[in-house]
Amino acid sequence: MNAIAAQPIDEQTFHDTIAHVLPASDDMKWASIPWQTDLWEARRLAAEQSKPIFAWMMNGNPLGCV
Repeated sequence: MNAIAAQPIDEQTFHDTIAHVLPASDDMKWASIPWQTDLWEARRLAAEQSKPIFAWMMNGNPLGCV
């Protein structure tokens, strides 16, 4: 079985594709949250600021390769 080579694209198509797949600023608001990766530090900060803790936990490989 022979593979078919990909055809080159022009510069405008490339830039349009990149603009389509990159996240918009609204999509990245979660990155401005000061996430904690240490549970004890999160507990300390939550108690200090009288705020709740949002815990996101999962079982398995974070890339979904189980």
